[in-house]
Amino acid sequence: MSITLYERAKAESEGTAERTFQRPGDTVPQSHEQSSRGRVFLVGAGPGDPELVTLKGLHILRRADIVVYDRLICPDLLDEAPSQAERVFVGKESGHHSMKQEEINALLIKLAQQVRLKGGDPFVFGRGGEEALALAHAGIPFEVVPGVSSAIAVPAYAGIPVTHRDLASSVTIVTGHEQSSCLSPAVNWEALAMSGSTLVILMGVETLSHITQRLLAGGLHPDTPAAVIQQGTVPQQRVITDTLLNIAERARAAKIKSPTVTVIGSVVALSDFLAWFQEGVQENASPLAGVSSPNSPFLA
Repeated sequence: MSITLYERAKAESEGTAERTFQRPGDTVPQSHEQSSRGRVFLVGAGPGDPELVTLKGLHILRRADIVVYDRLICPDLLDEAPSQAERVFVGKESGHHSMKQEEINALLIKLAQQVRLKGGDPFVFGRGGEEALALAHAGIPFEVVPGVSSAIAVPAYAGIPVTHRDLASSVTIVTGHEQSSCLSPAVNWEALAMSGSTLVILMGVETLSHITQRLLAGGLHPDTPAAVIQQGTVPQQRVITDTLLNIAERARAAKIKSPTVTVIGSVVALSDFLAWFQEGVQENASPLAGVSSPNSPFLA
């Protein structure tokens, strides 16, 4: 989740503006015109559990005048904004966008004293980079406050460490929503299959069958452990585990829906031992403890 805040600018008699959140480290040059339009904070507010918002993000949210938020935020966080603050929903889901990204960018530029709430971290597939560029091109001062990314937190809530000294020395975070263009090339799943890295796939449940087929074609072992986690870090969390070969069908049969995080790699088998989030529901097709996987000393 990211938070975008236009801080209130109070014009003084000399024609300058007092900045509520201005600190010595802020170096964005400001003209008189920019000052009158305020400063924007792009703040990561976490993957779902409202207590995973950072202290800095919460502090900024509590000073907001307008809150612009998407569908992945925890609604409880909206209660942290002042009661008089306006709330504006700009959420997206597959096949239905309440507002196009270009329109959201324009909204951030137009409005003053606002907070923008987005799931996870604003710069990890949260389109925060696009919004920051739009603000920069418009001459709007902004600051980025990183958040807890769902790519790391959601597997952790399912008992899956994305790295482990004996199992995985690297992790690759990739989108399941490919956008093929000269600026955003398609994902090379076949190359990722040979990387030896834990794969963390965001927003890919609708294309999971296609993804797994390409990973198998790239040489990734069919028995590689895999997990799909729906609504991670909140009481409604659901965890489906199986092999790479079967995980797409298991998720389909279980009617898993977005938002999801998919994890593929030997570390997934550790969820049998490390699952700690009791509010979640663990749904296994068959125990991964019986699955043979390369470099997996924890598997029989």
